[in-house]
Amino acid sequence: MSVRWIRRPTGRREYAGALIAAGAVAVGVGAATFYLVRLLLSREPLEATGLTGPRTVPPGGSAPEKEGGA
Repeated sequence: MSVRWIRRPTGRREYAGALIAAGAVAVGVGAATFYLVRLLLSREPLEATGLTGPRTVPPGGSAPEKEGGA
């Protein structure tokens, strides 16, 4: 826009352009929302590992080994 910008009445062309732009944004947001919801709903639950709490390393020591390990 310039200093000598003159406002003119809006016509069908401006309304059509705005409608197309708004429709494109709506389709894009809808597609992204659909993808994210589909991604979240398709997850499978994790299996329980049997641990009751976090494993901690004693000060100055190493982590305890699993029993029956290879």
